[in-house]
Amino acid sequence: MGSSASQTSAELSEDDIEFISSKAKIDHESVRVWYEKLKAACPNGKISKADTVSFLRSINSGKEEQIEKQAADIHKAFDANNDGIVDQREFLIGFALTSNGSIREKLKYVFRTYDHDKDGVINKKEIDRMVKIAMRLHAKDDPENTARIIEELKRSLEHLNQGKDLDDIRITSKEFIQLLIENKELCELVSPFNIEQPREVIVQQPHAQSK
Repeated sequence: MGSSASQTSAELSEDDIEFISSKAKIDHESVRVWYEKLKAACPNGKISKADTVSFLRSINSGKEEQIEKQAADIHKAFDANNDGIVDQREFLIGFALTSNGSIREKLKYVFRTYDHDKDGVINKKEIDRMVKIAMRLHAKDDPENTARIIEELKRSLEHLNQGKDLDDIRITSKEFIQLLIENKELCELVSPFNIEQPREVIVQQPHAQSK
């Protein structure tokens, strides 16, 4: 049995609405309207890359290549199992981050995606997963350089963990974010987001349908 409409709506919390509103620079009601439109267009709760491009095109006055890149960034960041699909909540958060999120905000979300068990630290198992994702994203383009940067990542993480073996490693969000901000190569390896300061995205306010 699928989730009820009320359960689906609850997936977008007030905190989510506030975050999306502040980053996309639209009001709370507009965020809710977008979410309702997404649910109507994709009732199974999942959004393909083609859906993403179509939605961005409908709300964004930017150039086509910018829209395509933003769609690709969202799916890189939130398509955890690489099936080309993201859910509605993740899509809106991804849209907010790729539109106007700061570097630290983007990396904080990257940390959360790698902290699979949500205990506030990244452990050995989660680092292995991070490496696999990085290899999937980059190795086919430059395998030797990717392997070199991954080794540098491992050494940097061991250093952060006071020289302990990777089996015992526990990296906090603050440590992870600071490491990536200070090392552009590592940041580009493990973060699907563009780490440059985001350009202003002009977003058209949606119109709520009259009842």
